[in-house]
Amino acid sequence: MEKRRGFSWFTVLMLVVFAYFGTVLISQQLHLSQVSESQRIADKKLAAAQEQNEKLRKEYEELQNLDNIEKIAREDLGLAKDGELPYQVAH
Repeated sequence: MEKRRGFSWFTVLMLVVFAYFGTVLISQQLHLSQVSESQRIADKKLAAAQEQNEKLRKEYEELQNLDNIEKIAREDLGLAKDGELPYQVAH
């Protein structure tokens, strides 16, 4: 049996297969890194939204208390009850 030292279709085919799978692997890694970055950004936005939601929930609960409403009306809006004179502290 004599070994042939020439052009081998098998070698070419194997190189093409390895190149294809290498390209697929690299593109998947790039895609995964982009998805990871998107997930990280979405997590930060979610945390900020949850924090804002909690702040608004506390503010809503405070506005359900009549004493807090009266305090806001007096201090922030300068309102007074009948017979009272409103005043403002000079800063």
